[in-house]
Amino acid sequence: MNARFLWSTVRKDLTRMRRDPLGLATSLGIPLVLVTLVTLVFGGQQAVPQGRLLVADEDQTILSQVLSSAFNREPLSKMVVTETTAKADGLRRMDSGDASALLIIPRGFQTAFLQNQAARLELVKNPAQSILPNIIEETLSIAVDGGFYLQREAAVPLRTLAGRQQPSDQTIAQVSVAFNQFGRSLAKYLNPSLIDLEMNVTGEQSQNQGVAAIFLPAMIFMGLLFVSNSHALDIWKEQSWGTLRRLATAPVSLATLLGGRLISLAVILFGVALAGVAGMRWFAQVPVASVPLATLWLVLSGMGFYLLLVTITVYAPNQRSANVIENLVIFPLALLGGSFFPFEMMPDWMASIGRFTPNGWAVTQFKALVAGSAHAKDLAIGAVYFAVAGSALFLITVNRMRRKLI
Repeated sequence: MNARFLWSTVRKDLTRMRRDPLGLATSLGIPLVLVTLVTLVFGGQQAVPQGRLLVADEDQTILSQVLSSAFNREPLSKMVVTETTAKADGLRRMDSGDASALLIIPRGFQTAFLQNQAARLELVKNPAQSILPNIIEETLSIAVDGGFYLQREAAVPLRTLAGRQQPSDQTIAQVSVAFNQFGRSLAKYLNPSLIDLEMNVTGEQSQNQGVAAIFLPAMIFMGLLFVSNSHALDIWKEQSWGTLRRLATAPVSLATLLGGRLISLAVILFGVALAGVAGMRWFAQVPVASVPLATLWLVLSGMGFYLLLVTITVYAPNQRSANVIENLVIFPLALLGGSFFPFEMMPDWMASIGRFTPNGWAVTQFKALVAGSAHAKDLAIGAVYFAVAGSALFLITVNRMRRKLI
């Protein structure tokens, strides 16, 4: 009798979902919509900061051009776009926050460098930005240090070049010999190198993840929370329809009803999980080590969320209060547990707390399954945790339904 009623409950719930195509499409479409939006915004590529460096070159010499061209080589060329401008216009654009920094190269810069005299470079940074202006400043600092040591070690040939506007062939030959001797003097430090770097990889090397790979797991788990919450609130519909009261006089248990709802929800969650993982793998181009394991973990997580939320729901005094209480639970969990914002974007102290929330722990394990650092053994251990906690929540919910909702 209980087995037949269990199947009838599953068929009833699935039939009701089938007759509500909009609700079913919403459940299945949540992960696809989130995957599409995140992919379109970030393109599934690795996040690279983009900035603009304005260069006011008042010297217009070979050396000033060499200095500004330091930002045209990779990887800086992918992060910083250089643009030549006049000093006045550059200062005006910096006042309006139109660039990350402004580099002013004064007139006579090359002459002062060749004659071993002081020269002043001026860098104006945008106070509204922090990363890119510091990258530009560090790059210029390295270039200035290199120029300082070059002046110290090659002062004679540099002054020889500075002494003539059009050096003769003999002067060029002498300078070439001097630079060649300078290069040989450095050979004992560079060939072979006095410092060797030895690298030992002690663990699995993690793959650089793009913004889509960081955001998508959080978005999918937010969808799981909303789907689970919607189905948890349905228990009040069963109460308003008189289903629970009629069951009290039937030779079946409330546990069978809740078990049937759990099975029907698992079917829906499987579709949601498969859509989310498939969208990550083949649409957003996020590497997924094991699609089956990742999908199964999402189903287990969604069922765990449902049992937690339905337990909270049945302790509400009425349906309206249940809606309010569920929202008060869902949104803090989503915010703190890495479902609105990924842990990578949170402060360390907040992320440490968030990983101990139910959805925070689940999304952390899901990322490990996606990256390949977790395997079937880890999923089995997680399933045991879900089974233990879920069984306790299941029994608490059934007991509360028997005492309160009938």
